[in-house]
Amino acid sequence: MRRLALALVALTLVLAACTSTGETTTLPTSTTRPRADAPVTTLPGGAPLAVVFGDSNTFLASREIRKALAAVGFTPDPRGISGSGVKDDLQDWYPAAEAVGKARPAVVVVALGTNDAVLVADVGEFPNRAELLLQALGDTPVIWVTHTEGGGGRDPADEVAVNNVIRALPAQHPNVTVLDLAPLLAADPTLLSPDKIHYSELGREWFAERIAEAAGARVEQ
Repeated sequence: MRRLALALVALTLVLAACTSTGETTTLPTSTTRPRADAPVTTLPGGAPLAVVFGDSNTFLASREIRKALAAVGFTPDPRGISGSGVKDDLQDWYPAAEAVGKARPAVVVVALGTNDAVLVADVGEFPNRAELLLQALGDTPVIWVTHTEGGGGRDPADEVAVNNVIRALPAQHPNVTVLDLAPLLAADPTLLSPDKIHYSELGREWFAERIAEAAGARVEQ
């Protein structure tokens, strides 16, 4: 019986490893939530630190983001948590802001908002939650990225509402710039997977390159 039980466990693990719902929408299967507030490791005199806060799109493109940021002279630190948004500030992003603030990053890229457009209540709370996250980041240069407005099972009006809050942030926060990807995503459907939320393989490379370009330009200001 013990051998049978072990065999069943092994088979379950193999099947879990092989299961995929598609190239760009395969999400982590671990029940352990990643830590957004992991310690920052930098070398004295090393390349300036660029931190990325994001959801599953950041998680899935973390390799591409690391590569793109390193190519333009940064120490990359992408932190992507699938399903997260500013709705999870208390659990994820306030602690992360405290952790990365100690390392004095050159720039923090915030790619959050997609999952805040799922529920009407979260859409309504997005302005206040975004404001509190920016307060936690202090005067650190911030780039906030807009997300798709194409639906994907969500109300496009809610996605637009969240993006419009993001677009308005620089008016009250001089340390914030906006990387407005939404119009570019609408113009090129090959950048997204069929769910219209997650990036395609091409889109992940593109997403990472846009982040790196914006980070480089922001630090040069």
